[in-house]
Amino acid sequence: MQSLEDVAMSIKMNKKIKIIVGNFNLKDGPNDVFDKDTILFLNEISREVLNSSICKKFPDLVSFGFWCRASNIRKLFNNYSFFKNRMGRGTVLHITPSNVPTNFAYSMVFGLLSGNNNIIRLPSKNFLQVEVLCNILKKLSKKRIYKRIINRLLLIKYDNSDLISSELSEIVEARIIWGGDNTVTKFKTFKTKPRCIDLAFANRYSISLIDSNKLGKLNSKNLSSLTKKFYNDTYTMDQFGCSSPNSVFWLGKNKIAKKNFWHELNKIVDNEYNLDLSGANKKISNLMNYTLGKNKVFKANIRNFNLITLKNKKLNFDNFENISFGTFVEIDLNNINHLQKYTSEKLQTITYFGTDFKSIRKFIIKNKIKGIDRIVPIGRAFDLTPEWDGIDIIATLSRTIGI
Repeated sequence: MQSLEDVAMSIKMNKKIKIIVGNFNLKDGPNDVFDKDTILFLNEISREVLNSSICKKFPDLVSFGFWCRASNIRKLFNNYSFFKNRMGRGTVLHITPSNVPTNFAYSMVFGLLSGNNNIIRLPSKNFLQVEVLCNILKKLSKKRIYKRIINRLLLIKYDNSDLISSELSEIVEARIIWGGDNTVTKFKTFKTKPRCIDLAFANRYSISLIDSNKLGKLNSKNLSSLTKKFYNDTYTMDQFGCSSPNSVFWLGKNKIAKKNFWHELNKIVDNEYNLDLSGANKKISNLMNYTLGKNKVFKANIRNFNLITLKNKKLNFDNFENISFGTFVEIDLNNINHLQKYTSEKLQTITYFGTDFKSIRKFIIKNKIKGIDRIVPIGRAFDLTPEWDGIDIIATLSRTIGI
């Protein structure tokens, strides 16, 4: 079994890896969970983000800044009253997705709060959000008070390399794999320590559930606010996030309310969404492949190329794939129980309006649904919490010292 130093030497010789923050000298873990120094460090990150004029341009960075405030982290800790004699497992390898800029930051926080050292592979795409957050970490690394925390972090970039990934996998006590089915399958082939814990987040899809009758009771201001939240849930990352709804399921019979919803969303899309030529080509390709692959005839409503809705009365859960770039499948439901045939273990999140958590939870239990791990109001699709895909990340990445 190689050591971290052996892997570092191997990688340095190959020169195929770029260290963005930290170094391979990870020797401070494992630690207590919710370590007070870690909470202070995260609160400092929050201050830097919320005081940054650049960060204010990115809603996902602002959300992260609010989320990692000390007050919020302490609220999270209150959910872990069952934690006794708890500490980290050692070192965690984080394989973060290439299409969600701030995912690495939340994953990093989970690794720190669970008391671990962390090796984090950053997205291959050059997101400005990633650069800004890494610059904040570099700035804090110069402060003596945070040196111990920085010594628990190694943020790296490298092109797809089975050699590097396998060598890193062999030396850690846990892995978080966010990359989808193919990435999860690939990493499962790599040798790991016998007691290595894997948290694998494979491909999922998500939907919105809206009661049109309740929607019709909104005034123009509240309708605009709701559609803006829906826009943030979907268009912010071109619907690539697994928690970003790809379909809208309608309860109720208010056709005018539905029409007004799409009309309001279309206005926001016109003003705020820019789809480049590459994205447009992918959207056309995805639409063609989807309709041909499902062998279905869809009724398409093209309000503009950036907002397309598709309808077909004979769909089931096998037909829900992420076409992305502002494309939504529409389904009318007589009641919530008719949602059953559109669900599977791949259904992750339901964002909702006009119904409530208890009603959807009751539906899940009554129909013994395997999927649906999150139920949140519209506007909170990207709220990353320690409970993700039905797994408590912090609890899983830590261990109890029995007495």
